[in-house]
Amino acid sequence: MKIAITGGAGFIGSRLARACLDAGHIVIVIDNLANGSCQTVDPRARFYCLDIRDRKLQTILQQERPDIVSHHVVQRTTSVWDAAPLVDADVHIRGLLNVLDGCVNASVRKFIFASGGNALYGKVEPERYIVKECDPLCPQRPCDICKVAGEWYVRYYTRNYGLTHTILRYADVYGETDSILGQHPLTYFTTMLLENRRPVIRGAATERHDHIFIDDVVQANVCALKRGKNQTLHISSGQGYDIMQFYCAIAQLLSSDLLPLQMSDSFAEPISVVLDNTLARHVLG
Repeated sequence: MKIAITGGAGFIGSRLARACLDAGHIVIVIDNLANGSCQTVDPRARFYCLDIRDRKLQTILQQERPDIVSHHVVQRTTSVWDAAPLVDADVHIRGLLNVLDGCVNASVRKFIFASGGNALYGKVEPERYIVKECDPLCPQRPCDICKVAGEWYVRYYTRNYGLTHTILRYADVYGETDSILGQHPLTYFTTMLLENRRPVIRGAATERHDHIFIDDVVQANVCALKRGKNQTLHISSGQGYDIMQFYCAIAQLLSSDLLPLQMSDSFAEPISVVLDNTLARHVLG
């Protein structure tokens, strides 16, 4: 198959591109390198340095005619809070619509959408912090609001244009090797302890979240190339861990006795969320 990966130079996208190439697929990588670099792009892939909001994207998709488009674009902004919603919406909604229009015009067979995960559900009752895909969503941050809106746009294109889709809601993904662009706390802890510095833990250290290793995310995406027709799936471990458990694990592995600095945030209410992955295991095998 021919697979186009938007955000294909990023953390997840670049690993996915490599796995698809290893499996014998033709891969097109589309990325503006805002959160990646050309070094992460596998030389076997055809690479287009392009922003997904650019109208040239539609021309590229019509020329390449991919069977599947896997959308893994993530906007990581350093803007002030007031500007962040505008930036997020511009990339995650306007950019997504440009990609979806391009898919329809290029007769793309399937669209895989990388959505959010833990943060989509907001506050969950303490006695039932394990959530299913059908549970009510309550996104709190601009990026999560955009992801939920994006899911509905994807479903809209399925209903109106027959574009088959699979929506993947990721738990917090770890396994990054770039400490500068790293987002997971594990990356930060590792970097600080290797420099013999005490990490800072902000907020509630007892919050339990779902975390998943990058190789498992890639494997789920490879399975989704042929499975998961018009379904929304949790890609997760199905287990909850708090941030101190992660810290203690990495400190033990690095033989460090440094203790983290903990800073409480009185404005943030602890929210524990674990993503039930029963449906994904059944659908994706």
